[in-house]
Amino acid sequence: MTAEGWWLIGGAAALVILVFAEGRRQARRYGPPSARPNLLGVGMLEVQRHLQADRHVEVLQKQNNAEQEEVEQQDVGARPRG
Repeated sequence: MTAEGWWLIGGAAALVILVFAEGRRQARRYGPPSARPNLLGVGMLEVQRHLQADRHVEVLQKQNNAEQEEVEQQDVGARPRG
């Protein structure tokens, strides 16, 4: 067998080991799987958690903008007219 063949076999074995290790990691983090493993579903939960953080930032930005508009309106009303 050539060196390229050994690299291909080694790469395939490494991929299998990585997928198995990821399944074990997720089982430790989220609990054992129910009827059958659903790595895609668990991955989507992680993505959703990351997106919720972005959503939280958007809510804070909207609140900040609303507060700035209130302050600007108060400043406009407080100016003396001449």
